[in-house]
Amino acid sequence: MKSIYNSLLLFVFLTASINTFADKKPSEKLNILFITVDDMNWDSPGIYGNKIKSISPNIDGLAEGGIRFQHAYVQSPNCSPSRGVFQSGLYPHTSGMRGFYFVDLPHETLPQILLKEGYYTGVINKAIDSSFSPDFDDTWNYYDKIDGKEKRIPSTYYKHMNKFFSEAKKNKKPFYGVVNIADPHKLFYNDPGTQKEGYVNHPPSIIYKKNEVEIPEFLPNHPKIQQEITNYYNSVKRADDCLGAVLASLKNAGAEKNTIVIFVSDHGMALPFAKSSCYQNGVKTPWIIKWPGKIKQNTVEKEMMISAVDFMPTVLDILSINKPEHLQGISFLPTLEGKKQKQTELVFTEFNENAGGTPRPIRGIHSKKYNYVFNSWATGDLIFKSAAQSHASYKTMKQMAQTDIDVKRRFDYLNHRAVEELYDLEKDPNALNNLIDDPKYADIVRQMRGEMQNWMENTDDYLLTAFLAKEDKAKLAELMAKEEKEAYFRASSLKWKRHKNTSGKTKGHTKLYIVQ
Repeated sequence: MKSIYNSLLLFVFLTASINTFADKKPSEKLNILFITVDDMNWDSPGIYGNKIKSISPNIDGLAEGGIRFQHAYVQSPNCSPSRGVFQSGLYPHTSGMRGFYFVDLPHETLPQILLKEGYYTGVINKAIDSSFSPDFDDTWNYYDKIDGKEKRIPSTYYKHMNKFFSEAKKNKKPFYGVVNIADPHKLFYNDPGTQKEGYVNHPPSIIYKKNEVEIPEFLPNHPKIQQEITNYYNSVKRADDCLGAVLASLKNAGAEKNTIVIFVSDHGMALPFAKSSCYQNGVKTPWIIKWPGKIKQNTVEKEMMISAVDFMPTVLDILSINKPEHLQGISFLPTLEGKKQKQTELVFTEFNENAGGTPRPIRGIHSKKYNYVFNSWATGDLIFKSAAQSHASYKTMKQMAQTDIDVKRRFDYLNHRAVEELYDLEKDPNALNNLIDDPKYADIVRQMRGEMQNWMENTDDYLLTAFLAKEDKAKLAELMAKEEKEAYFRASSLKWKRHKNTSGKTKGHTKLYIVQ
C-alpha cells in the first residue's frame, strides 16, 4: 500500500512539474542576446589590458557585470567562416562554410533549433554572414539590413534593437537576438575613403590622437602606420559607443534581468599578421558573458580555453535543449555555473580562402603556451592574399622594405611564410620568432604535429593529404594547384555572399555548396 502511495505521489509531483514548465510565461524564459563586433583585436578593450583612456567603458562594464575569458578564440580569422561556426557548432571545413558562399548544410543551425523551440529569432546587420542559406525565413523571424552609411551610428543600433525587442514581445516569445556591430571593420574612422562612405560624419564619442596610441609589436614604426592604428582605435571607441546603444535598448525593453548577453569579436584587427592569420592576433577574441543572478560579477576565467565551436552546445545547455550529436565543441556551462570541469588544452583554428575566393589554406593549434601553424600554400611560389594589401600598413611596409633590411625580411615573411611555424607565446605573443627548427622545441613540434594529424583525421579535414606531405614542397604545390582550380569553380558557380569575387560578378548564381 505504501508503494502505491509513493508512486501516486511521484506521479502528482511530475505532473505538477511538467505543467509548471508548460505554463511558464515566455517572458520568464531566458533570452539570449549575442553581440559581435567586427575585426576587433582581443586586447583592444580596456578590460583586456588596453591602456588608452576610456577606450571601452561599455565593454568593460559588461565584463564587470559577468565573466570574461582570458583564453577565448574563434575558429576562423575571417568573417563569414567565423560566424558560421557560432551558428552551426561545426568547424568550417566540416560545415562547408570555408569561404563566402552559401552552403547546403544537412544539419539545423542554432537559430533553426531555437525557432522550433518557440524562440523569436533575429539578426541585425550581417544576416548574410550569419546564415548558411539565402532563404532567411527558414532561420530568422526578423532580419534587418543596415545601410552602409548608417551602420557606424549608435542611434541606428538603438532604433533597430528597439524594433526587434518590440516584435519579440508582441509575439509573446523569448528571443535569440544576434546583433553585429560594424566597427572596427575597415574602413576605419578617418581612413582615406571614409568621406565618400559617409563614416567620417559620425565620429566616436572621443577622438584619439596619434600620440595617444601605440603601434602593435608585430608592425614596424612609421607615421603612416601610426595613423592607421590611431584610426583603428577610434573605430574601437565607436564600436563601444554602439554596444552602449544596444545595451540601453535592452534595458529600455525591460529585458535585462532575464537576458544572457554574450559579447565577442569575430576575429582580429584588419592589419597584416592579424586578421586572416592563425596567429594569436588573428583568432583570439574578447569573450564576455553576463547572466544576471547566475554568474558572479567581475569573474575572470584564466584557466578554461573556449572557442566558437563551443558556443552552440553551451547555449543549448543553458536553455535545457537537447544537443545534436554531430556538434564538434563542448559545453562550458559548468564553468559559467562556477563548477569545475575538464579543461580544454588545445584550440584548433583554420583559414581556407579570402572573401574573393583565393585559397590559402592554413591550420593552427593554440595552447596557453604555444601556437603551431601549418601553411599548406607556403611553398615559395605563392603570395598570401588578403584585404590588408589594399590598406596603409601593408603599403607602407612594402615601401619601407626597399630601404630597411629588417622590414624587408618581415614583409617577405608576411607574403610567403613557412610551411610550419611554432611560437612560444609566453616569450613571443606577437609571433615574431619562428621556432620550428629550434632543437630545443623538437618535442613540442612533434607533439603538435601529432595533435594536428589526429584532429584532421577526426574531423575529416580535406587538408589532411597536404599535411601528410608537408615535407614535400613539390607535392604541396601540386595539391595547391588542384585547390586553386576547385576554388575558381566555386567562385564561378555558387551562390556567393559578395557581389563579386575572383571570377567576376556573382549575380545570378543559385547553386549552394555541398560538402563532398
